[in-house]
Amino acid sequence: MSDRYSARPDRVCLMTRTGPPPQQILDGFAVSFAVACAFFTDPAGQVLIVKPNYRDYWQFVGGMVDRGESPHDACAREVKEEIGLDVPVGGLLVLDWEQHNEFVAGPMSVYVFDAGVIDDRDAIRLQENELEKFDFLPPEAAAPRFAAANRARIGLAVEARRAGRTVYQPSRPPL
Repeated sequence: MSDRYSARPDRVCLMTRTGPPPQQILDGFAVSFAVACAFFTDPAGQVLIVKPNYRDYWQFVGGMVDRGESPHDACAREVKEEIGLDVPVGGLLVLDWEQHNEFVAGPMSVYVFDAGVIDDRDAIRLQENELEKFDFLPPEAAAPRFAAANRARIGLAVEARRAGRTVYQPSRPPL
């Protein structure tokens, strides 16, 4: 082996990076906001929906995933904060990628988890500074109350739970 490749303390090899700067590379990757939602039903199969006091439409229990938090953990946190229930959150029913949405500047990943069946409506304690009311409705009656981008998720969650699988909803055209 040549002397020039042997380890010698008097020689230092500096490696230089070629190509675009790291931030330029990162700027080309998709970065999305994440929302975690809970899909609850009552024993009759009616879907739990909540009415925020800051929006004109209804939605699932749920909210934004905080930095350093998994979507599953965010869903459990939002359930406890919004309706006062400390319940185990089940598997992922729907994953939805929205390239364009009306809420944030950038794409959004929406995770809808199976949160089970609520037998006792009286157990629900709304977070009054955020939610006005809740209701259990058949899926077809709940959907028109949701924002347009969220409507399909109700039927997808019902079907995913019935089939025992996760449904991926690819991005729809901008609203």
